[in-house]
Formats: sequence, structure tokens, C-alpha cells
Amino acid sequence: MKKKDKGQIWTAFSLVGTIGLTMVTTVAVGLYLGRLADNWLDTGPWATVAGVLLGMMSGAWSTYKRVIEAEREMNNE
Repeated sequence: MKKKDKGQIWTAFSLVGTIGLTMVTTVAVGLYLGRLADNWLDTGPWATVAGVLLGMMSGAWSTYKRVIEAEREMNNE
């Protein structure tokens, strides 16, 4: 296996790890802030649901940007 191929494999593993960590982190932050808002405003589960949905959308957007960036890097090589 060529060194360039090994580098691409590690780059792919890095991208997958980054995507997973990003999704978990953004949803966790949305969950935490939603629960905090629910406790403060006494709104039931609605702020938590909104926080989780916003976290999911934020994670998806961040993942999209990272994949586009990785694709550009691979095309420039």
C-alpha cells in the first residue's frame, strides 16, 4: 500500500470521527440548554424538544460544511 493511500485512509477515519463527535456534541448542548430553559420558564418538554432539534440541525449543517471542505481538499491533491 502506498503512503498516499494510507494518508487517505487516516483522513477518512478522521472525518468519520469528527462527524460523530460533532453530532453528539451539538445534540447534547441543545438538550442541556433546552432542559435549562424548561426549568427556568416552566414550559414542559417543549424547549427541550426545540433544543434537540436545533442541535440536530446545527450538527447536520456543520457536518455538511466539513464534508464539502474534505471533498475540496481531496480534489486539490
